[in-house]
Amino acid sequence: MSKREAIRERRRKQKQQQRLVTIMVIAGFALIAVALIMLPALQRNLATVGDFTQPELNPRPMADGNAMGDPNAPVQIIEYSDLGCSHCADFAQSSGELIATDYVATGQVHFVSRSVGNLLNNANTQLAAEAAYCAADQNKYWEYTDIVFANQSLLFYGGINAIDNYLKAFAESLNLDMKQFDNCFDNHQFRQQVLTDGSDARAAGVNSTPSFLINGVLVVGNLPYEQLQAYITQSGN
Repeated sequence: MSKREAIRERRRKQKQQQRLVTIMVIAGFALIAVALIMLPALQRNLATVGDFTQPELNPRPMADGNAMGDPNAPVQIIEYSDLGCSHCADFAQSSGELIATDYVATGQVHFVSRSVGNLLNNANTQLAAEAAYCAADQNKYWEYTDIVFANQSLLFYGGINAIDNYLKAFAESLNLDMKQFDNCFDNHQFRQQVLTDGSDARAAGVNSTPSFLINGVLVVGNLPYEQLQAYITQSGN
């Protein structure tokens, strides 16, 4: 092989190597791009949970975050609730729905739910309260708390270690924007709100849940609906 041919051969091999390097670089970027696209799905798979109860969801009238109804209604009700409290779940699934239908939807009551997850110093119910407020950011507070109440035994008495995963799975089942929800929940954006709810509850004399301020009057317990109606009627007069 002549010297000129040797140079040509060397140049040919160099070009082949350059093309190979270029292909490898492009392939590397492609793999990185695919990984970035798939990462959220992979992370979601890590948060896979077992079966949980998905109750029938009843959207509340004039829902606005953790409130419902006309803000100028003659009767103002503030509920102090704990998502791990069975009596609170009973209220939400019975008298709470009746109040929404009979009084909130008709403009007589403005109802605000404040989730006092730290009132009894329970870390898991505090996390659930934070998650509920994150759902409220996407106007799904009531639907989210319905799911939490329906899964109380699993979340708070089932001995699970990954309550965060369930709380995120609940949000996903409501088709929330999960990037927004995860950012809110993981960064504890509403922790201070939950702490404030607890301190406000104590200042109002609340030491058990559910408790209610009906036009400023403290009413304690999941009372029969007829008794709650009497308080509402009296407050509206």
